[in-house]
Amino acid sequence: MTEIIPPPSKKCAYCHQLKPLSEFRRRTGKRSSGASRRGACRACRKLREAAAASAAAVSGPAVHPSAAPPLPERPAGPGPAKRDKALAAISGTAGAAPARPAAGQPRPPARGSGPASGPKTPKGKGRSRSAAETGRSLPQQRGPKPDPQDASALVPSAKGMILMRGHSDKGRRWHQEIDLELAVTLVKEHAAVVVNRRTIRRLFSNKDFRAYILNRDNYTCYFCGLYGDTIDHLLPRAKGGHTTPDNCVCACNLCNQTKADQSLEQFLGR
Repeated sequence: MTEIIPPPSKKCAYCHQLKPLSEFRRRTGKRSSGASRRGACRACRKLREAAAASAAAVSGPAVHPSAAPPLPERPAGPGPAKRDKALAAISGTAGAAPARPAAGQPRPPARGSGPASGPKTPKGKGRSRSAAETGRSLPQQRGPKPDPQDASALVPSAKGMILMRGHSDKGRRWHQEIDLELAVTLVKEHAAVVVNRRTIRRLFSNKDFRAYILNRDNYTCYFCGLYGDTIDHLLPRAKGGHTTPDNCVCACNLCNQTKADQSLEQFLGR
């Protein structure tokens, strides 16, 4: 025997009767599920709409919220005449403006301008307080910017390191910490410049450095004078040399392989 499943239903919040979900409006929003429905059924919703329409008809035509009622008439007083004229222009009624003093009679003093009021301080321009009153310390005065080629201006951090930054072949920025001795060597051999007393900037990426050395030496081997398209270190890196413009030269493939890790004096004195 087939089991009959009743359709999903919900209890109305007004008539308190169980009715199918199709009689209710769907709920909207991020937290509402597929079966979420509002509280009023279709019949109760129609009854409420009819009651609201009849109440609106009895109370009269609806007034648009932008149509504000006219302002009431302002009684005559000692205020300025310009304000009275502005209020009269807004409300559409001519307010009674105070009578001006006749010629030769002194004008009444303005409010707040008597001898008891005292001098006024301009708005936003009060007396400046000193650093001792505010409790704030004065900003530290920075010295002149160091010369980019002056390696003696470098001062290591508490760990004895200098920050070096640069860019890769694809333009991505990088930074690392190096010791003071290496930083001074890179600046002196024209591979980096001083940014401030704790930072240096590498001038070349790997690709730019290779192109710079080959173009500087005109693709000519430093050792034999033939065509060269490789870069060799005069002081090998195995003996403490660095990749700097002063320590690197253009070399042919044969001289580069033959020299290997020999110093310049050893290779030329064979």
